[in-house]
Amino acid sequence: MITEITKAQLLAWRLGTLANRGRATSAQISMAKRNNVAMAIEIAREARQIHGGMGITNEYPIMRHMMNLESVVTYEGTHDIHLLITGHDVTGLEAFK
Repeated sequence: MITEITKAQLLAWRLGTLANRGRATSAQISMAKRNNVAMAIEIAREARQIHGGMGITNEYPIMRHMMNLESVVTYEGTHDIHLLITGHDVTGLEAFK
């Protein structure tokens, strides 16, 4: 889990550096959002699984984090839309209009 979190942090740091220089593109932002939200949800699910039955109780904040992350998928743009934006950037082909 720590390896995936560190990779996501590095991606966010690099994107922030590019944004500060005015060089971040919307496709790069979509790629980072898609990757980091998916990774965070996967980490939260794995943490819930590790905790077994206690992972769904109020004793640990795992379920609250998972619910917050599920809402991020919606308000940050869906996983599929970010994939279409990234695909357009890579191929130059419009998958939507």
